[in-house]
Amino acid sequence: MHWSQAIAKDIIAQREERKHVVATGITPSGDIHIGNLREIIIGDAVRNALMDMDVDADLIYVADTFDPLRRRYPFLPPEYDQHVGRPLSEIPDPEGCHSSYAEHFLSPFLESLTELGIEIEILRADEMYKSGLYADAIKEALLRQKDLARIIHETSGRHLPPDWSPFSPLCDACGRITSAVVTGYNMAKQEVYYECECGNKGTASLRGGGKLAWRVDWAARWRILGVTVEPFGKDHAAPGGSFDSGKRIALEIYNFKAPYPIPFEHILLKLREGDRTKVTAMSSSRGTNISIQEILEVVPPEILKHLIWRVRPDRHIEFDPSTPLLHLIDEYEREVGGIGSGLAAKIPFRHFLTLVQVARGDFNELLAVIRRSGYELPEGAEDEKEEELNAIRKKAGYAQNWLQRYAPEDLKFELQLSVPWEGIKGLSDAQRRALRMIAQRIVSKKSLNATEWHNMIYEVAATANIDPKEVFRAIYISLLNKPSGPRAGWLLASLDIQFLRTRFEIASGAEAELDSNY
Repeated sequence: MHWSQAIAKDIIAQREERKHVVATGITPSGDIHIGNLREIIIGDAVRNALMDMDVDADLIYVADTFDPLRRRYPFLPPEYDQHVGRPLSEIPDPEGCHSSYAEHFLSPFLESLTELGIEIEILRADEMYKSGLYADAIKEALLRQKDLARIIHETSGRHLPPDWSPFSPLCDACGRITSAVVTGYNMAKQEVYYECECGNKGTASLRGGGKLAWRVDWAARWRILGVTVEPFGKDHAAPGGSFDSGKRIALEIYNFKAPYPIPFEHILLKLREGDRTKVTAMSSSRGTNISIQEILEVVPPEILKHLIWRVRPDRHIEFDPSTPLLHLIDEYEREVGGIGSGLAAKIPFRHFLTLVQVARGDFNELLAVIRRSGYELPEGAEDEKEEELNAIRKKAGYAQNWLQRYAPEDLKFELQLSVPWEGIKGLSDAQRRALRMIAQRIVSKKSLNATEWHNMIYEVAATANIDPKEVFRAIYISLLNKPSGPRAGWLLASLDIQFLRTRFEIASGAEAELDSNY
């Protein structure tokens, strides 16, 4: 049983609701990364499991666009010092391409959700506050300020100052939502009076003139949206954390039962720096992350979902975009199915790494290489052919991007169109003899598939009484000018057999007079 099904069964057993609302939410303070995505994938998996059990369920995402900019992050220019403390929805886009800072980071994330095929209702916190959705919750919070302070103290141990307010006014002079102190309120007019550190004294509306403190906001949101299930990072679930206080605030202040909690471990980013490996927590504000959009340029959506879906929420994930990501793709293709559609799905991703490097960025050459590798290109109606070609083009793009950004050097190669004389000079007599034998065996051949090439190499090694590793080494040196490379069968099957015969004859010394531009 998958973990999402086990969680769904427990939800049904523990909750009485016939309709569930699974909530997720992230503050768009920087690039929304794959660590953030875990919350969405968990919520989506549980929502789908509930529906598979004939239980109605919705998935919602609340973008905390009304949260303040906490500090000037490393990726922001110096002039953003003046925006610290202002809501993200009210700050200009740092690159000037969206309506606000919040939308700059939120928009590409929402596009990624569409690409991932996740159906989700999107809500923006600033719009919720400005529409008045929070007005009643704010009233209750202000009227029961002492009860809230007591609950927070009892659950977290925090001693709040006497002038603490559960509501943070938005100063109409400096634009900050973190600097004003509430001095009074008028419930009939739905207004709060405040004094700001900037010296301004003003009036803030309960409809968009400020926001609730985080722990209060979270509990209020549960009631406002009818949330019954919510995944969240394990830090919120720690004793005295925001979920502990949220449960009591929801029940004692808002008369609402807290949602079924799904705490999850974080995704850690594992990167190689020289000879060392560094594992770090992902953070949008610190810039220690890989955005979802970036990963979706190197792997298809199903791989990114598989990365998270395969691991139980209570276990952390170490994400290494280099060789381990390639192993994950191998696992997916082996256990789940091919990536892409049509012919593209039949060609393993690892083979595509060889094909695109042989083709050197030329799509027509890529098609020729695919054909030489033993795959039949699509025939039939033009629209069907175009669909197949687009699938090949897309998968090739993933392979090319992964090679450029994350592939280790031992998986990269460049086919030597000119004879690599320096490398060939170092071949032993036995290696030359093996290459000559290979050239002789393929004289009458039009093509060989990967398996046939692989078997031939071992047969030649046995006949020449040489270690097969030395034959592979000789092949790589004569073709790539390096002692190792991709799977030899795939590489050789993708190349023109006449080119190979000539190259191996030259490398063996049998035809040294041939044109060195082969």
